[in-house]
Amino acid sequence: MIPVLLKRWLGFPHLCANPKSIFIGLIGGVGDLVLATPSVAALKKRYPSAKINFGVGDGIFFNTIKNDPNIDHFETPFFYNTWKKRARRKIYRQKYKDHDLVFLLDNGTLDWWKQKKHLMDIYAEKCGVVLEQQRPTFHLNENDFYEADKKILELGISEKDKILVLSPETRSKKNMKEWPYERFLSLIHKIRDNYNFKIITMVSKDNPNQYDGTIPLKGYPLGPSAAVISRSSFYLGLDNGLTHIASCFDVKMISVHLGYPVECAGARSPFAKVVSHNAFDPPESISIDEVYKAFKELN
Repeated sequence: MIPVLLKRWLGFPHLCANPKSIFIGLIGGVGDLVLATPSVAALKKRYPSAKINFGVGDGIFFNTIKNDPNIDHFETPFFYNTWKKRARRKIYRQKYKDHDLVFLLDNGTLDWWKQKKHLMDIYAEKCGVVLEQQRPTFHLNENDFYEADKKILELGISEKDKILVLSPETRSKKNMKEWPYERFLSLIHKIRDNYNFKIITMVSKDNPNQYDGTIPLKGYPLGPSAAVISRSSFYLGLDNGLTHIASCFDVKMISVHLGYPVECAGARSPFAKVVSHNAFDPPESISIDEVYKAFKELN
């Protein structure tokens, strides 16, 4: 048996029957953070008296989980080199000085998907919890709803209009995960010709593309964006952060999933239909007709 103090020094996880303080660190994207929320909730339920401290990047990453009621304190910006074992062990040792349990949720390898486990389940295993629900959560506040409702009115959309939120962009791994721009344009025209939706396109402020036939919403803050999605009738996106946020709400949705295997990173919502082929197939492998067929099946 390895003594607990030695485990801490080596950066190995260990058990604690009654922790008073828990540190969770996750250096990842918006979708990764959303998928970690069930594990945070499960830890809080298992150890209700423990204070949970969450280490997260600043900006959009902090904004992803800043309203989570299961988290007592945030350390932001939080960063370490996830690819270096020595740096990881150092962080473990530092955090164990102040906490009874430490969970670093980075994968530490580019081959994480070869486990054939969903990220949500990987995080649960790392935290030593069993998930009661296989669905993430995104917590909104009153200001998010206020800003969303105000923006919807500014865009000329009434309460009677049906909203479709389109998210055709990823923050990283664009060559692997983004569906061709021209196909999105063709899909938009098909939808507009046959359905009565007001389409809001959410992209970054630097996105150079024009999505004709839609209402552009560039660089809009994350919280209000999530509130707009929660108010919508339909969501259509890629394997990105907004898609995982959409999976938190009772909204019909389609994910055009490219890149990592669906069983490892697909949207987890009972309202979602995922259009995908084999892992790492070229983006052109998914046709417009496939996505439109899925859209028709849900409408």
